[in-house]
Amino acid sequence: EALDGRAGAAGEGGRLYARQYKVENNKYTINVETVMGSTSRGGDQAGRAVVVTTDIPGRLLLHWGLESADGGSWKLPPSASWPEGTSEYKRRALQTPFAENSNGTVKQRVEVPVGDGESAGYLNFVVKDMESGRWYDIHGGNFHIPLGLEGVTLKSAGYSSSESEDEDGDEIAMLLSFDEIPDVPQDLAGVWSYMKWEASGCPNRSGEESDREYQNAIQEIQGFLRQGCGLDALRAVSDAGVGRYKEFVAERAGMKFADRARGEQQVDVQVEVGREAGKETDPLVDAVHEGSATAASSPAVSPPAPPAPAPPAPSAQESAYVGDSGGLRQQNPLGLIRRSGAPRLSEVHQKTPKPLEPLWKAAREEEDCIWHRVYSLGSKAELLVSVWKEGEDEPYRVVLTTDTASDVVMHWGVRKGSGRDWKQPEDALLTQVTELVPGGKAAETPFEGCTDDECHIEIGGSIVPLQRIEIHVPSDTNLSALSFALRSGDGSRWWKDGVSDFVAPLTQRKKDGGEGAPVVETDELMQRIIDAEVKSGGWTLMHRFNLAADLLDDVVQGRYEPMEKAMATIYVWLRYSATRQLTWQRNYNTQPRILGAAQERLTHKISEVYSKLTGRAKEWARLCLTTVGRGGNAQAVRDEILNIMHRNKISEVKGTWMEEFHQKLHNNTTPDDVGICEAYLAFLRTGGDIGAYWGVLSDHGIDRERLESFDRAIVTLPVFFADKKDALIRDFEHYLGILKATHSGADLQASASAASGFIPSSSKSYLGYVLGQQGSGNILPVMEAAVECRTELNGILGDHRETMYLDLALENVVRSAAERGAGSSGAGAAALMEPLLQNLALSVEDNEEICYCLKAWQELDGNVKRGGRVSKDQALRGMAVVERIQRALAGISDITSNSLQDISYAIGTACGCDDWAVQLFAEEVVRGGPAFAVSLVLTAVEQNLRHAADLGSWQVISPVRETVGKLVVVPNLHEVADTVYDEPTILLAAHVSGEEEPPLGSVGILSRDAPDVLSHLSVRCRNVKALFAACYDADALEQLADLNGKYVAMATTAAGAVSWKEVNEADASSSDSNGGSLPQNLSIQKPKWCKKYAVGMDEFTDGVVGAKSRNLAGLRNKLPDWINLPASVALPFGSFDAALDSNKEVAKELKKAVKDVHGGDLTGLERAREIIMGMRVPDAARKELEAGMVSSGIPVPKDDEAWCHALRSLKAVWASKYNERAYTSTKRVGLDFNDVSMAVLVQQVVQPKYAFVIHTVNPISGDESEIYIELVAGLGEAIVSGTVPGSALAFTARKDDLDNPQIVLYPSKSKGMFVRDDSLIFRSDSNGEDLEGYAGAGLYDSVTTAVMTEEVVDYSSDRIVADAEYAREIMSKVAHVGAAIEAALGGAPQDIEGVVDASDNVTVVQTRPQM
Repeated sequence: EALDGRAGAAGEGGRLYARQYKVENNKYTINVETVMGSTSRGGDQAGRAVVVTTDIPGRLLLHWGLESADGGSWKLPPSASWPEGTSEYKRRALQTPFAENSNGTVKQRVEVPVGDGESAGYLNFVVKDMESGRWYDIHGGNFHIPLGLEGVTLKSAGYSSSESEDEDGDEIAMLLSFDEIPDVPQDLAGVWSYMKWEASGCPNRSGEESDREYQNAIQEIQGFLRQGCGLDALRAVSDAGVGRYKEFVAERAGMKFADRARGEQQVDVQVEVGREAGKETDPLVDAVHEGSATAASSPAVSPPAPPAPAPPAPSAQESAYVGDSGGLRQQNPLGLIRRSGAPRLSEVHQKTPKPLEPLWKAAREEEDCIWHRVYSLGSKAELLVSVWKEGEDEPYRVVLTTDTASDVVMHWGVRKGSGRDWKQPEDALLTQVTELVPGGKAAETPFEGCTDDECHIEIGGSIVPLQRIEIHVPSDTNLSALSFALRSGDGSRWWKDGVSDFVAPLTQRKKDGGEGAPVVETDELMQRIIDAEVKSGGWTLMHRFNLAADLLDDVVQGRYEPMEKAMATIYVWLRYSATRQLTWQRNYNTQPRILGAAQERLTHKISEVYSKLTGRAKEWARLCLTTVGRGGNAQAVRDEILNIMHRNKISEVKGTWMEEFHQKLHNNTTPDDVGICEAYLAFLRTGGDIGAYWGVLSDHGIDRERLESFDRAIVTLPVFFADKKDALIRDFEHYLGILKATHSGADLQASASAASGFIPSSSKSYLGYVLGQQGSGNILPVMEAAVECRTELNGILGDHRETMYLDLALENVVRSAAERGAGSSGAGAAALMEPLLQNLALSVEDNEEICYCLKAWQELDGNVKRGGRVSKDQALRGMAVVERIQRALAGISDITSNSLQDISYAIGTACGCDDWAVQLFAEEVVRGGPAFAVSLVLTAVEQNLRHAADLGSWQVISPVRETVGKLVVVPNLHEVADTVYDEPTILLAAHVSGEEEPPLGSVGILSRDAPDVLSHLSVRCRNVKALFAACYDADALEQLADLNGKYVAMATTAAGAVSWKEVNEADASSSDSNGGSLPQNLSIQKPKWCKKYAVGMDEFTDGVVGAKSRNLAGLRNKLPDWINLPASVALPFGSFDAALDSNKEVAKELKKAVKDVHGGDLTGLERAREIIMGMRVPDAARKELEAGMVSSGIPVPKDDEAWCHALRSLKAVWASKYNERAYTSTKRVGLDFNDVSMAVLVQQVVQPKYAFVIHTVNPISGDESEIYIELVAGLGEAIVSGTVPGSALAFTARKDDLDNPQIVLYPSKSKGMFVRDDSLIFRSDSNGEDLEGYAGAGLYDSVTTAVMTEEVVDYSSDRIVADAEYAREIMSKVAHVGAAIEAALGGAPQDIEGVVDASDNVTVVQTRPQM
């Protein structure tokens, strides 16, 4: 083989190896030859040489070292053989400059001689550009060049036949060249790597070792392909599993092949392995020598030597980057939705009734019972202990009840104060059958048959006899508790609370959380846990895990309700344990095998419980598994450390690190041991660097104080044994696997090994890839493979504990990869969003919204999903999806916080956990979960899209020139809606919905939330000229929050942002620029009743009905035919008062409630609504309404039940006159809420495909030439009510160009509001909505007869978003509606509501003057 025409240039020995590599996207080449007869150093030295030539420009260095044939770390040759200009790099590698190549077209050349006496089998190198600092390598790995083939003679430089003969005359088949074989698919490489690992016994491996195994798999596949095996044949092997793999390797082992490629011209080898190229080595070098393409690497033939340490080249460090996607399989994300409609477990399973259950339920509900607990006595028997206090002067009653059939005696004493010592009870406490125990420290009282009525328990038709003891303690006692144990009547058996005494406290202890601390009541389950943690003398992980397993049994049997809270409680407890906030050992030693058994029992119980639960309770069960190692053969922890010491002849000498670690493991193994073992391995690998030892310990949260706190303390530093280094590294790597298998449940290696017998074959290719590449800087394909593997496991998680552990480990891989790549990838991090969303959907039980978010993200343009350059429209579409994802993440965070914070506070404070751990508990759970990984990427994505969409950091909903006030931070605007501020106030609210009323005295509202521009709050702020803006810049929000309690001046800028500055109180008081101005001199005239309960549209006149009804009637015959108006009838002003005249008692009660409100008792508003809902609608009203509906063409309710719903809806509209929002709004402008008169407009609901709200003057800019419209799927309540968060489809249209609407925002709402086809709607039409300058719209309710429901909407598939031409037609049609109605009503600006039905017909349901 000749490169660049230089045949024979290396001397007569000829070439042993030749290869060409392409780098920099095939821009440059690197040619490599191994030749006989070095010409370096003047040709004095014979032997082998490696010649490297390249056309890469610039000043280049060859960074190189030698490796022995059986692996191992890099070696440096004697300096006498170094090429000219070679220098040593950190005593680990050599660096040789390239020289200009005078022979041929390749620009630069370096020759490295390797003497015949050298034992090296390979030369490893990378190339460095000295000017740019750029490193050229093989996908993060080294060029790995064989130096020769001992004992192999190739007959010629070329072959003329398809076969040859070996030295014995046997035929040798020809190997295919690399360019004749297909690329190795990533899935095949993954499963092949997995089978090689499985065939080796699933050994514990480091990240580098896993990567090497993956590359070996690629090379092995290439070898088989070159032998002529097809991909289909290799896939058949992989599908059959590890057994067939071993057979296949053995079958191929006897075959002999010769390498035809060695006679060919310039072999171009670039192995593309699906997601990335494999490690560039020649897999057939050993094959020609051994006669098999796989003999050297196959675990079935010859187990490989321990992998060499990571090469020392500086270029080997892989920083995280997104990389190229391998592509997630296309599947409908909605197929991942978990439908959790099943009833609670306790309602499904036929529980076996327990005799004591009625008693403990009664104790739980009775106020006089100040404490109670239920304990298991084994053999299904239980003990109920309860403490009663009927009155302040009444004695304590301590009652013990049991259903055991055995004779039982209470062996007891009393305690004083907080001490644990027993004292013998005084005579006053003794029952008639109590006897004092000799020695003066205890008494004994036998249980007697219980004859009380509550003890009459019948189960399955049989009476269950109960036994009871009751002890009375005076109310003025100085005793703190009764302590006791139970024994059998013959003394052959004793019962205790674990390893501690039973305790019945005589006072219910409450922990003072300090000033401002929340008051959290502990329930029975929490108190059971707290008692065990605080009161037990001897306590270890073993005791905790056994109790947790018992409590899980109680939970699934329905003892602790609600089940979701009970599972959250157990998770909080176990997580405090896992984070070392609870003791791992107190006054008790646990042997590893006993701890392992407790772990195994608990983790199998968690898996069992998980399979039986649904919803959020199921999610807490899964998270419980993250807090406990799997246990199992923990005895190996104790045995193997001793074996290591004996194998390496390390004496068991007291005062040495190894012996102290041995004693610690022997005495009480804990999860700390994983960190200690890893620290010792770091110490060994660095040649005894004690800094590396302490560094790894620190990463595990272990310091010197903790090492010295163990019962068997570790106080000595490790000693480095140079002669035993390699053997100790091998031994402790194996031992680390044992420790992880015991303590680290979610460790990927340990989990994959344990689950190997349970996982489906379809997951193995993905798992093999993850195992081999998890440490790679190329994070996207690793994330995708991990998610694909999780998807394959999704259906069998409840079947096996091991698959649950593996699923958790893969989730950690995804999260870790996101954390590594999100910060360094910029906008390109968008490519991570799809696998991250799918990962999250696989982790949470209530995942419907996440699945819809995933679907919406998949529908976006590819440039958006890759973080590339996008148009404004593409960016707006992307922002809508981002906002929906943000809400979903916020929902997960809120649910987690709300579920855990009170529980974590109660348990944490009672058990003495660190304050920071208690306060940050829920936050840390969120930050450690899969939702946080999504949020990390979302931050980068949002910034890029917001810039491209020209949205800026602010959305100004109600602009002002300037406003000045005191800035006050509030958690939720709804919580301060009724507050009256006595000075101008600007509120910074964490949350707003859009349905609130601006509080009195507020002149500005700022928030991260952005409700619809046409929501009630938005309209009201513009009406009173108060600033309302949403801010999306976290830094700006933090700066504003720092001004809490200070005075600020704010203004909206021409660029659509908000500026602010701090001012002093005097300037704020003197400012006359505040918004929040209110209309003056408003009054309401109460219209007279027209003596009719129902009027048709011809009678919709001033003084009879409100503007809403009048305007609708006034539009008849004034609009184009394609704009429909609904048939309508109304109950006029005064109808409500007339109905009250027929309900004298109701009127009297209502008058009293209104008087209470006028007196300042706002609870009267709720009473008023309840009173109205209880009134009877007069028969005359029903009859007239029915007649009016018939004459107007409105379907009449079909029966009495339908009429009941209709009249209830009518009363609900009347009652809304007394809602809090209307009260606050009318009071704000000096009106009496009770003076408002309410007409009611009745229509049939037009079943909408879309609903819209039009403002014929742009409400944000005030531009009279521009219409502003918001549109949603379903009913318009999703816009105006503020109860459905997210943005509507918002667009504008110039009145002179209505066919060219411009989209402002795409819809981001997750839900729409819908109602049945046959529903009526009763719309409020008050005279409070007609006042000039006062935005009374939206204060009162419109109510449907059928229940209005919220349903998930998928805008990504809706034509209004997915079909640009259709969307333009609908938007243009709606814009024409606004212009036509404004013109029909004399050019007055209008606030219009309407719908588009399934046939795209438009109906206007109401219009009123725009405020």
